[in-house]
Amino acid sequence: MVNLDDVNETAYYIPYEEQNAEPSEPSLPLRLAFDLPNGPELRWNAYKSAWDKCLNRIQTLFHELYEPVVAEVVEKIESAYNDDKQSDFTSLALPHFEIPTIAVANSSSADPYFLSSVISQLRSIAHLYPSDCVNLTTAMKFIISGFLSTSGSGSSYKSSAKILAAYDINVLVAWYSAQKADTRPQKLILLLHDFEQFDPGVLQDVLYICSQHVPSLPLVVLISLSSPLSPLSPQSYLHVTYPRSTLKLMRIQSVIVPGGPRVLEEVIIKTFVNLSSVNDELDIVPGPAVLEFLVEYATRFNPSVHALLNILQLAHLKHFLTNPLTALVSLVPHLPSGINALSLESTLQEPGSTDFKELLVQRLTFDRDDADNSNLTSSLPALTRAVHIACSQFRTRTRSIRLAYLLLQGLHGFLSEKGYKGLGNHWGSTTVPAFMSTAAQTAASTLSSRYPQYLSLQNYINLLQLHAQTHSKQSVKDITYARTLLRKLRPEELRAYLNTLIPKFQELQNDLGVDIPTGDDDGEESSNLNLAEVVRMLEEWRSEAEEVYRAYETVETGTRERNMNEAAVEKFKLLKENLAEWMYEYLGVLTTPIESGPLWDVYYTGSAVFPSETLNPSIRASVIAGLLRPKDFVAEPSPSIFSHVPAGDDGCEVAQSERTRTAHAGQKDTPQDNFVEDENGDEITDDSEDDSDPLHTLPDTSVLFHRYLESGKMINVYDWFESFHTVIGIQRRETNAKEGEKKRKGKAANGIVSPAKKGKEKARDSDLDGDEEMKDHGEEPPDSSSDSEERHQLLVQARFIRALHELDFLGFIKHTRRKPDHVLRTVFDVGD
Repeated sequence: MVNLDDVNETAYYIPYEEQNAEPSEPSLPLRLAFDLPNGPELRWNAYKSAWDKCLNRIQTLFHELYEPVVAEVVEKIESAYNDDKQSDFTSLALPHFEIPTIAVANSSSADPYFLSSVISQLRSIAHLYPSDCVNLTTAMKFIISGFLSTSGSGSSYKSSAKILAAYDINVLVAWYSAQKADTRPQKLILLLHDFEQFDPGVLQDVLYICSQHVPSLPLVVLISLSSPLSPLSPQSYLHVTYPRSTLKLMRIQSVIVPGGPRVLEEVIIKTFVNLSSVNDELDIVPGPAVLEFLVEYATRFNPSVHALLNILQLAHLKHFLTNPLTALVSLVPHLPSGINALSLESTLQEPGSTDFKELLVQRLTFDRDDADNSNLTSSLPALTRAVHIACSQFRTRTRSIRLAYLLLQGLHGFLSEKGYKGLGNHWGSTTVPAFMSTAAQTAASTLSSRYPQYLSLQNYINLLQLHAQTHSKQSVKDITYARTLLRKLRPEELRAYLNTLIPKFQELQNDLGVDIPTGDDDGEESSNLNLAEVVRMLEEWRSEAEEVYRAYETVETGTRERNMNEAAVEKFKLLKENLAEWMYEYLGVLTTPIESGPLWDVYYTGSAVFPSETLNPSIRASVIAGLLRPKDFVAEPSPSIFSHVPAGDDGCEVAQSERTRTAHAGQKDTPQDNFVEDENGDEITDDSEDDSDPLHTLPDTSVLFHRYLESGKMINVYDWFESFHTVIGIQRRETNAKEGEKKRKGKAANGIVSPAKKGKEKARDSDLDGDEEMKDHGEEPPDSSSDSEERHQLLVQARFIRALHELDFLGFIKHTRRKPDHVLRTVFDVGD
């Protein structure tokens, strides 16, 4: 259900639903060029599978991130009325009892994962929303009914209406006392959602009433604060807004939920960058365009879980709706057991898959010779194996990019721990001193505005764009600088770095169980780049580093490097040079562009532009464009992005688009008499409408809105109605003429030729032909009687009022008490 009272939302989408209409089945994506016969269904199923896997991964990470804070909140609630603690509020030293209150900062209603985790571990919870707290009576009624509905006996419990009102808190006291000892809840938890939106005056009275019945009524208040709370400053929205007389009624304990840019970046890195096992890899890899938009949106607007999920889901949806080859995701799942050859071969053997097969062969043989082309064209097993190799190469190259990022990040972190600058400030500042508390470290990291946010994610994006011509070469500089830093390591630092690097490679080898980079075009892996060879080579270098380090330790402090024997010095220099050159070359191979392999766009979004207009549309421009050109939005949709979504039945009234009518651009206000028809009663035309549909062919609301734009600041409603009545009259006459011509052609086709008629007879027949059209539209045809004409006038007035109300609901007019028969315009600057 849509909460229209939520002030955090600026717009709501309420889909049109017909009365007594049967529920429609979900529509599949449109067919694309070169698509398989069942391509839309395959791509839709692949989308659902890929998105479910990504969604489950993100939700798992957030639940793991929230788990310590959830446990802390639950522990505070469970120990709220623990008399064994001397520091408890029930101490006799206090002049009055306090309500245990837990204020949870960064807990917005837009991020339901944290609160849902807390609620799942508690019982007897009453939810109170700002819309339920209009006044004191309503708020108390919702609180009492909320607690009574939490137990099985709550529905059967009835208070005496002759004694207590439904909003009297004594009803809650009586209900709690009537509960059996074994079933009575230990705590009654009142959860206040969106605390910043509550009326402070009403909530003060609620808290005062509840405090009068504590501790006999074990109430615990759980406050959900959207605003952040700094660990270094206890002042929050609660302390700033509410007076001391209210704060002293509560025993407030603050809890901070992890959130903001750093948490969002950590989840993205763990989801898409960290190397995981083969069985746990995601089907779709987001490209730099999606990640850059995600960073920009989170930085400028909303770094929440809800925004992250929306952006990633839209990226998945666009990916599968625009590329027919994405059907391979469901036909060729990436599994350790290999390719699903039977499914792919049987699909390619179908008669309607010829175009898809030709496109697939063309993409696979772009850089191959003619012999390979003919082999793939004639042999389905060869084509299936080529698809399997292309899939394997793509997975290898994506792991390579991620491994390169982890190596650079590990080197930077190692040097930062040693007190050096590392690869630079764009990889993150140095670590916070260890003597600072955890809260202070978090605050120092969060409040630091010296460097931009999302540094780690931006460095990963730079690696993805390493070979792009239109982007900076920061990653090239980082790789070159990493070689320079390795050449400057001291003996003990070199030994420590190798001891850190080798376990990571061994862990990676155990997790993946496969080799990482290839770089070859034939799908065969190069022997000098597999993980086993890398680990063996690093082990040899670590043995040499140990020998150098022992020679380094035998000499006196302060002159160690100078007093080392010449052989040890040369060996140390050679070891550093070998490690630096190997790292430089290895990173160069790891950063092979993903786009250089075949079929990369099946699993990778690449640099495709993110459909930002679907996430943050221009609602005002869309509504105006829909009113000006309604027929542009009810036509047959083109096979473009998201064109599979059917238009609503009332799409001609208000539609969403970015196009606006250029004819009215720069048009100045005109007097109100522009609405008055001319002396002959002809149509009031507009020269600016020559390139668009005639005004009388548009819906009523659009007709009224066009005349709205031609008015001045204040509109005379009667003149507005007269101009509308004129357009309806033209619409009526044109309909009658078309129907009359249609009937005459039908009679001529049947061999019935009526004699020529003149004068009044011809006009009467034309009117009779128009009567049938009026009946088809639910209107009474005009006749000689005045009653029928009056009914027609009432119908026109009803259509005018309906269109006027729709413009009023959309916010285009404003009523004034100065002139009851006039309304004010609210929109003037209608752009091109």
